[in-house]
Amino acid sequence: MTNEQNFENGRPEQGASFDFLSSASAPDEAQTVTMAPLPASASGDVFNGAATVRTKKKPVGLIVALTLLVVVLAAFAGYIIGGQYYFKDKAAPGVRLGTISVAGQTSDELKNTVTDAVRNSSVKVTVKGGASTTASLTDLGVSVNVDKTVNDLMNANKENFISTVNPFARTSVSLETSGDKLAMTTFLSDKLIGEDSRVVNATVKYDSSAKKFVVSNSRDGESPKIAPVQQAVNAIKAEPGDTRSVEIGTETIKAPISDATATKAADDANARLASQLVISNGDTKTFTIPADQIATWIKVNEDPTKGTIALSYDESAINSYLSSTLPDALNQKMVAEQNVVNTAGTVITTDVKGVNGVEVNSDASATTKQVCTALRNGTSGTIKADAKVVKYETKSRKVRYDVPNGDPHMVINLSEQKAYAYKGTTLVNTFNVSTGKPSTPTDNGTFFVHTKYESQTMRGEDYVTPNVPWVTYYNEGEGFHGAPWNPGGIASGTPKSHGCTNMNVADAKWVYDFMPIGAMVEVTGSTPSGAVR
Repeated sequence: MTNEQNFENGRPEQGASFDFLSSASAPDEAQTVTMAPLPASASGDVFNGAATVRTKKKPVGLIVALTLLVVVLAAFAGYIIGGQYYFKDKAAPGVRLGTISVAGQTSDELKNTVTDAVRNSSVKVTVKGGASTTASLTDLGVSVNVDKTVNDLMNANKENFISTVNPFARTSVSLETSGDKLAMTTFLSDKLIGEDSRVVNATVKYDSSAKKFVVSNSRDGESPKIAPVQQAVNAIKAEPGDTRSVEIGTETIKAPISDATATKAADDANARLASQLVISNGDTKTFTIPADQIATWIKVNEDPTKGTIALSYDESAINSYLSSTLPDALNQKMVAEQNVVNTAGTVITTDVKGVNGVEVNSDASATTKQVCTALRNGTSGTIKADAKVVKYETKSRKVRYDVPNGDPHMVINLSEQKAYAYKGTTLVNTFNVSTGKPSTPTDNGTFFVHTKYESQTMRGEDYVTPNVPWVTYYNEGEGFHGAPWNPGGIASGTPKSHGCTNMNVADAKWVYDFMPIGAMVEVTGSTPSGAVR
């Protein structure tokens, strides 16, 4: 059979053989090679006598599992990230105030929750076989720090990003509190023990009418045993929001704070009131702190648990008082000094004395510390306030008494009982006067006008004279003035005054107008024993 005969429809029949020329045979000889049937595939499948090629199956189960894992991890990551954002400003899952779940609450909501829990917390206290009372935490001297409690609730379960969103976490937060055993004992004594039976400690209080600290005496008596109440308070701290009931007993005790202890404390407090605490502005002004003001700063701290009374000083109140008081009391407006000088520049008088400007610091914290130290040490003294001082400036006014028609001045001649008015060396007027009598003479010397009044009531050891007209003082209490009650003395030149220079009213008015503040007055001669005219 030829090669062509073995093919049918373009492919060999099963079992057909092919004739090839063997490389080993002679070139002119043909050999027949029979091709064996193809072996079965690994799966044993044969199609029409020919081997078929089969691909591997895909691992569908593994792909599905991996997909699910990716989805779960993505969902978990989303929960973690979303939870971090959601609980950033809220209480974390599983957080409780005692037994009250607060998960998801904001700070404001937590504050309301804590406040409500505190308001609903109380202790019913019963004396064995006696009276009972229901007390709030405040009644029992327990102070709740709401803000600190809220902060603790907000930070609970937030150690890391997992704990912040862990739905299985459980954390119970207690109230943040502080207690006052004295307040607890005092409240329970007042409510449960009769006034005539309870123990009374000696106390120290300020008596405003007596202006000193006084002692109220002690008395031995009954006192409540507060340990069960303290235990109930501790239980409320852990689980607030309800009423706990306890039964207590009483005991007879000596007053923890004795009369001697209170007397010593009162003496110490009164010693502080007697201290002279003076505040200086560093220049001319001072301010003495009133004793009744110091009394408001002294705090009497009684501690029955130790049987002591200690004094302390309210630094905040001291600072507030000094900051508001010292500027008004010690500030000074700067005043320029005005001097009168002669032609040589020598100061012959000062019309206006210079005053430094002083501005006290409105923040008196530095002065407050010094005051507190003085009170603690029980010392008196002057404390310099924290202040800025500005030196005053000086102005000079030159006068000419040595030239014609110069500056106004006057000369009183005691021997003549006359007064002479000059402008420089020019005499412009002369007056009859009556100066001080021999027992109260007018002083000799050179003086300068310092004060003027149109009318004034004059007072002395043996006289009061109202409505004295046209007063011009030049030597402390000595001056020119009208004396309508002494016309005879003025006319006769008889000394009759207490030291002033008596003049007719019109003449005194002329001098008042003529002599400015700072004008010179020279008093010469000697006081006569009688009339000189």
